[in-house]
Amino acid sequence: MISLQIGLQRFGPLRAILFDKDGTLSNSEAFLMALAQARLTTALEQVPMDLRPQLASLLQRAYGLSVDQGTPGLDPGGATAVASAGHNLISTATCLTQVGLSWSEALATARTIHAQSLDNHRSRAALTPPLPGVQPLLRRAQNLGLPCGIISGDCRQGIEGFLRHWDLLSAIAVFRGSDQAPAKPAAQAALHLCRDLGVEPQHCLLCGDSGQDLTMARAAGVGAVVGYTGGWRNPPRLRGFDALVADWGAVTLTAGT
Repeated sequence: MISLQIGLQRFGPLRAILFDKDGTLSNSEAFLMALAQARLTTALEQVPMDLRPQLASLLQRAYGLSVDQGTPGLDPGGATAVASAGHNLISTATCLTQVGLSWSEALATARTIHAQSLDNHRSRAALTPPLPGVQPLLRRAQNLGLPCGIISGDCRQGIEGFLRHWDLLSAIAVFRGSDQAPAKPAAQAALHLCRDLGVEPQHCLLCGDSGQDLTMARAAGVGAVVGYTGGWRNPPRLRGFDALVADWGAVTLTAGT
C-alpha cells in the first residue's frame, strides 16, 4: 500500500499518480511569457500601424499577459498557460479577425506567428526545468513501484523532450498530449491515461495547477485531486481540490501494510 501525504492529509492506498506538466512538474512561466510576448511582437508586425494598439490589447487579454506595477506577468489561468497549441492558434486568429482580417487571412497569419521559434539554440525542454522537488518525488515513486503518468496540453513530442532532457523518462510510465484524441481537458483523456496505466481512476491521485485539470479529474472519477500552486509567481486560484500544495518538498510518499 502506498500513500501520499501533504501535511496532515493522507491519500491512499494509491495505484498511480497523474500529473499535469507545465506549471506542475516543469517551471514554464518564464518560457511561456517570453513566447507570448514574442508572438505579440510578431503579430503586430503583420498589421498596419493604426491597427496595432487595438490588436495589442486583444492579444494581451487572449494570451493572459499583464503588467502589474510595471512588471510583466502571465495569468496562470490564461490561454498561454493552460490551452493547447491548437487552441492558442485559434485564439490568435480570432483576435486578428477583430481588426479586420478575413478568417482565411487571420488563420494563415496566425500560423506564421505560431511557427516561429523562440530560441534557435535551446529547446523548450532546456528552458523549462523541473520545479524544485519534482525529481526526488518522481524517483521516490519509481523506487516504490508506484506508476506515474502525465496528461498535458503540450504535445507528446514536447512531453517526451522534457522527460528525456531532464532524465525523467524512466520515472513516467505513460503520457498523453494535446495531439492525442480525446485530449485534455476531456474527462475521457484522463480515463484513457488510467487505462494505459492499468488502474481504475478511483485508485489514482491527480495533481494539476489549473481549474481544467481539477474539473477533468472530478469528471473522470479520480479518487483524489490535488491542486499545485507553486509553479507561478502569481499562484493560480483553484477550487474543487482535496488538498493544495505549493512545495513538492512537502509531499511524502510512504509504503506500508
